[in-house]
Amino acid sequence: MLKKIYHIDAADGAATEMYEIDAREALAKFPKEWSETPWPAKKNVPEEPKDLKPADDPKAPFEAREKGKGWWAIFDATGAEVGKSIREPDGVAFNSKSDDEKDEYVKLHTKED
Repeated sequence: MLKKIYHIDAADGAATEMYEIDAREALAKFPKEWSETPWPAKKNVPEEPKDLKPADDPKAPFEAREKGKGWWAIFDATGAEVGKSIREPDGVAFNSKSDDEKDEYVKLHTKED
């Protein structure tokens, strides 16, 4: 049985090579390397909760939490995301600030450019 299969480039998930072969053995032995579709199904990546919309008028207290894939965000008392995403060291540093320092940081970093 001849079937088209696609070689998956692991770096970016793109289908880079196409072969028409008896693919049963390749698919069975190397399921992470070969796919029956040009782009593999998305992996189980946790979706961002729908209620995490940017806050129009942020309300204290503020807390930095991990969003996933190495990114953190600052959230207000209602759970709304405030400002742009930050990296873990910045999030940890933010959480170590006093409440007044957090308020100043949020005011400074959420101004309209």
